[in-house]
Amino acid sequence: MKWILIIVLIFVIMLIAHSISEQYKDKYDFYNNLKLFLNQFKINISFRQEKINDFLNKTKAKKQFNLFINSYKNYLKTNELDLSQIKILNDEEKNDLENIIKNIGKYDTENEIKQLDNFLLTVDMKLDSAMQDKNKLCPMILKLSLLFAIGLAILLI
Repeated sequence: MKWILIIVLIFVIMLIAHSISEQYKDKYDFYNNLKLFLNQFKINISFRQEKINDFLNKTKAKKQFNLFINSYKNYLKTNELDLSQIKILNDEEKNDLENIIKNIGKYDTENEIKQLDNFLLTVDMKLDSAMQDKNKLCPMILKLSLLFAIGLAILLI
C-alpha cells in the first residue's frame, strides 16, 4: 500500500510539473502564431472587414491563441479589446499586444507595412525569449520535479 501511494505521489508531482512546463510551451506557440498572424496581415494589407473575419475563422491554433482570435473578433465588432482571458501573458505583454491590435489598420498601406514590421520585431524578441524559456525552463522544471519526487519518496520510505 505504501509503495502505491509513493508511486501516485511521484505521478502527481510529475503531472503538476508537466502542466507548469506546458505554460512555457504555450507561450512560445502563442508568439509563433502571432508572428504568422501579423505576417498574414502584412501580405494581405488590403484586408476588408469580411476578409479579416474569413481569415480569423480559418485560423487554427491552440487554446491561448484561439482566445486571442476571439478577443480580436470581438474587438472588430464592439471596438473593445479584452485580453484578460489569455493567462500565459503578463500585464506588460498584454499591453504590448493591445497596442499592436489597436494600431492595425490605422495607416495607409506604406505606413501600415512599416508599422507591421515594427510589431514583428517586437514579436520576434518575445518569441526568442519564449523559445529560450521553453528550451531552458521546461526540462529544468521536469528534472527538478523528478528529483523532488524521488527525494520525497525516499523520505517517506
